[in-house]
Formats: sequence, C-alpha cells, structure tokens
Amino acid sequence: MAEIDEVEQGQRILVIWSGIAPPKKIEELVVHLNSSVGSTGIVAVENEERLKLSSHPESSFDVVLSGMMFPSFLVHGLDTLAEIGRILKPSGKLTLAEPAGTSGDLRPSEKLISALKLSGFVDISVPKELNLSADESTAFKEKFGDGKVIQISAFKPSFDVGASSQLPLSFRSKAALKPKVKDENVTKIWTLSAQDIDDEEIDILDSDTLLDEEDLRKPDPASLKSVFYSFLCDCGTNKAGKKKACKNCTCGLAEELEQGKMPAKKTVTSSCGSCYLGDAFRCASCPYLGMPAFKPGEKVALTSRQLKGDVQ
Repeated sequence: MAEIDEVEQGQRILVIWSGIAPPKKIEELVVHLNSSVGSTGIVAVENEERLKLSSHPESSFDVVLSGMMFPSFLVHGLDTLAEIGRILKPSGKLTLAEPAGTSGDLRPSEKLISALKLSGFVDISVPKELNLSADESTAFKEKFGDGKVIQISAFKPSFDVGASSQLPLSFRSKAALKPKVKDENVTKIWTLSAQDIDDEEIDILDSDTLLDEEDLRKPDPASLKSVFYSFLCDCGTNKAGKKKACKNCTCGLAEELEQGKMPAKKTVTSSCGSCYLGDAFRCASCPYLGMPAFKPGEKVALTSRQLKGDVQ
C-alpha cells in the first residue's frame, strides 16, 4: 500500500481502485480513513472503470486517493483525471500512485505531471518513488517489466469550473484620477492628441501653390496625338516639322496623310529578296518556307499532296 497523507476530521474522501485489488486491503484502508475523518466525515470507494458512471456531484470530495492499493496498479488517463478534477472541491487534494517508466504502456513521471497540468491541477508535488514488497514487485514486473511506482500529490484550483468573479471598476472622474503636481518646477511630459489640435491654428499647405504657369497650361492636342503615334510605331515629324509616317505604319498616320484615301492592299513581300531561290536562301520569317523554288514573278501554288498533313 502507498503512503497515505493525514486526513482531517469531517472530510469527504474518495478511494479509487482498479484491477484486482484484494478486498482485505480495501477494507483496511477504509477502516483507517474512517478513524481519521470521524463520524462527521465520509469515505467512499469507487472502481476506476465505473467512475464516470457513478455520476458523483461536482465539488463533492475534499480528498481523492487513486491507485494506492497494490498489486492493483492504475495508469491514469486524461479522462480519469478530468473526472477527478470535476468531483473535487475547490482547493481539494488528489494523491495518486502510478507505474512510471519508458517501456510498454508506461510513461515517465514528466508525462504524468504534464497530464495533471492539462487536467487543471496546480501545486503538483515532486514525484516520490515507492518501495514495493516482494510480492508487489513480482506482480509489477510480470505486468510492466522494468519501471517503478511513483506517488504525486496535486490540488484543484480554489475555484470551480465555470466560476465567475466581478472585476472592480472605477467610475471616478478623470479630474480625480489626474495626479497632482506638488513641485511646480517638475517638467511635465509633452503629449499631443487629436483633441489638442485646433484646425484654425494649423497652416495647411495648398497643393495648387506647388504648380507654376507651365504646369497649368493645357497641352496642344496635336502634340498629344504625335506622342500617341510614337507609342504605336516610329511615326513622327521630319526636320521641316511636318508629320511623316514610317515605312511600316500601323498607327493610322499614313492613311491620315493621304486625306482619307483607302490604303492600298498590302501584299506579302520579301525582306531578303531571295524567296524564289528555296529554303536554303530564305529568312526565318519567309512566307514561302517549305515551298519549292520558283522563278521570279511566277505564281506559286501548292499541290493537293502538300495541302494534306502527314497523318500516320
């Protein structure tokens, strides 16, 4: 049996056991606790597997003792710890014993402490290794192998789950909260807020004063048009100042200079002058690539076989 801390008169105690704890040990523990809590206290016994099914009221026990009877070893899961935290009274104490190790289903003491914290317990004690009897040690090794049994105590916080508390609010005026300056020579810290700004005393810069007469003058539409043309192609003006369309005009200036005349239909022309000689003499953008050589001026036509794609 693990080491049982002293309990006080009138306390409500819950003993949680698991596995095949000998009835004699359960009876001995209950008798010992009853003598400590007296007639005004209560000692209840519950199996770990039926802890949730028992539906104990919230905050109904002052102390919970879990896994304290060997060779019945109990590994406490998060659900079990959460249920223990629910039925403990505020500031209630939990004392548990659990196998610890790194093999099989065991976990190191650090993991157990972390599980207690996640379940809401505070003031967790330093793990203490328990000494087992020969029979208890044999039963432990048969079930878990290498490891040890540790005992830890923890407390529920001094408030219930879902408890609320009213925060003190001060409704005093700002003048009452303003600290009084005892020494007139003390320099106050300079601050500036939106309320300290007076629009009538602030000189706002007029953006129109940043513009001169040249900036306010409207541009000539003709100059804008020439600028527009310069973005589309190489059209512009010659040395005499007259509009001049480039050779491959695409912006429409050439048609405008012809005074509304319809532009002549463009024909495919060669940029190298060697299209008729064959592919070996043609440039990369030649419209006659892939066609046989022909005589200058000869009409080029494709045969029906050339018009068909190579389909496998």
